[in-house]
Amino acid sequence: MNSILIGGPEDPNIQHLQPYFNNFIDIKSNIVWDINKDSITINNKKFNPTSLFYKYDYFETDETNNIIQNFNWSLLHNYIQYKKNLKIFNRFYYARPIQKLTNLSIAKDLRFNIPATEYSKGDGKQLKVVKPINGGMYTEEGNSTKYSCIIQEKILGYNKRLYLINDKYFCFKINTDAIDYRTDEKSTIDICDISKETLNKSFKLAKRLKLNFCCLDFISNTKDWFLEINTNPFFSEFNKITNNKLAKIIHEELNK
Repeated sequence: MNSILIGGPEDPNIQHLQPYFNNFIDIKSNIVWDINKDSITINNKKFNPTSLFYKYDYFETDETNNIIQNFNWSLLHNYIQYKKNLKIFNRFYYARPIQKLTNLSIAKDLRFNIPATEYSKGDGKQLKVVKPINGGMYTEEGNSTKYSCIIQEKILGYNKRLYLINDKYFCFKINTDAIDYRTDEKSTIDICDISKETLNKSFKLAKRLKLNFCCLDFISNTKDWFLEINTNPFFSEFNKITNNKLAKIIHEELNK
């Protein structure tokens, strides 16, 4: 199986997958796609991949490297859309814009428990959870914002993260008091169970969105409250808890 892994060498998610792939390519490499010959050359080496996993390098800080990465990211999107037989996760989702509110609405239709949610500047009174509509920023507490964004009811409970890879799944509890666990360096992770009802709804949501690799975030107390679904999730710290089983399953399911 000629599988290619493309991403940033400093990205821990990529590092956890490298042992399982035939070829690792830095996303900032010199990539040439000759349309007439229908050949792709990376760093002067020709490739004809049968499967590909790629992840944007959020750890890159150099401006020039980021420009190269952005162009190559767009190139890969074009290449993947043309190569219909190339195995890749979430093929039908990559061309879509970020759609957090759409996903929440679909989850509501599937009878997930959804916190009260609106796109607004907040009411300036009750303390809520504030999120960007297009991702990339941390979740914070607040009661009003300068610009409209996602404003959600604050649910008390613990963070739960569910990874779906085709029909396989891993579920974790994140131990933290922070609104966004990414801001808490002392947060810890445990493997945990998830109810059959929530699991079945999660697979239905992934199928509805045509996702075969994703993770869902919940706040759990007496029930699971759905927060969002991530289509290109970070997983390195969670993989450690599974003794690399999560990364191994990602590779195996991609190359079935």
